[in-house]
Amino acid sequence: MDKLREVCMVGLIALGGLLGCLSLKRPLRETNALEHILETLREDSLGRHVLENKDAYGLQIIYTQIDRRSDGRISFRSFYYNVDSTRYFYPASMVKMPVALLALEKLNRLQKSAYPSLSRDTPYRIDSLRPYQQQHATDSTAPHGWPSLAHDIRKLFVVSDNPAYNHLFDFLGMDEINQALRHKGYTRTGIVHRFYAPQRDQRYACPIVFYDPATGHIIYQEEEKVATQHWDNPQHSTAMGKGWINAAGERIDQPFDMRSKNWFALTDMEKMLRAILFPQAVPPQQRFNLSDNDYRFVWRYMGLFPRECDWPRYDAKDYPDDFVKYFLFSDSITAAKNLRIFNKVGQAYGTMTDVSYIANPEQGVEFILAATLLCNADGIFNDDRYEYETVGRPFLKKLSWAVYHFEQKRPRKRQLSIRESPLSALY
Repeated sequence: MDKLREVCMVGLIALGGLLGCLSLKRPLRETNALEHILETLREDSLGRHVLENKDAYGLQIIYTQIDRRSDGRISFRSFYYNVDSTRYFYPASMVKMPVALLALEKLNRLQKSAYPSLSRDTPYRIDSLRPYQQQHATDSTAPHGWPSLAHDIRKLFVVSDNPAYNHLFDFLGMDEINQALRHKGYTRTGIVHRFYAPQRDQRYACPIVFYDPATGHIIYQEEEKVATQHWDNPQHSTAMGKGWINAAGERIDQPFDMRSKNWFALTDMEKMLRAILFPQAVPPQQRFNLSDNDYRFVWRYMGLFPRECDWPRYDAKDYPDDFVKYFLFSDSITAAKNLRIFNKVGQAYGTMTDVSYIANPEQGVEFILAATLLCNADGIFNDDRYEYETVGRPFLKKLSWAVYHFEQKRPRKRQLSIRESPLSALY
């Protein structure tokens, strides 16, 4: 027994030495890439200030490297900074991304079952049965003047349109949204309310009818849906700040309780973006059941600038290129022919979030960056005094450029091509 113990000990020592040598040979940029990148941010006064107060700012960052193998497969390697998937932050418009994907998935399911003529371009109308509900049967910004799921999804991604999200919420209903997300493994995500509809009973989804515009014939319809499950927010730290302004304009000197708000962990956001842009590179359970055409449709409108959108047409003066793109933004982005950002952002109650796939085949760059931070120095919510322009946007811009410059120098075995990436949907 003593001899066996001695042999095992020698083997463990040898193995430990081998692993130690291997780890020492790995450069800093490979073993701790994000920490290395953040060190460059500390040279800037704003970057240093935010990083030194990361918890006060609720700062979380995920940087994911993308490598393409010779056989065409893709591998990911993620680095995390101050990430806590159980700590609450308000996701704002980030929840529009999963609702858009689930709406397309539901549509495909209906097409394959009993409604083959139903498509994302089929017109629909929404009826109202209860207080504070609104009918929706026309849309002057749509190609033919009527609502469709395709038009809602375009507006949702290109300018983060709130009514479009609300219409998709009605199409799905609360139970269907949250059951589907849990089934796919997005366990730190919950979508329980519309936007700008505080008086509505969120459990009720309005009746919806899809019809043939030429004949008026009903193609598919659903009666009112009622959520029967209670979806509790499992995140901690949902009582935020030191006060808030109520609907009457009065200041309430106690933390702002967000337990009844939507939730969406940054880890789930980053995982979902992978599933949208690289479905074959993620586990089947996490994917959305979309057609190839649907994927290209989503990629296109995630990657367009508002001025490039066909329907609706957006004036660049009202909707500049950085309207819903917080990362990397400066004049050089617009000037760079093949530099593109496929993303979704959220901004409300002082919290700014961006989850993006950034690619430039000319420079051999592609990566995923996800970040969120709270810009609310006075700790008062609903007072519209947030540091979006003085802290949030500048910090996210500096962070993304630091990652981009690091990626420019990172060696790759196989370079990105437009044909093999979501970029193909834009050209």
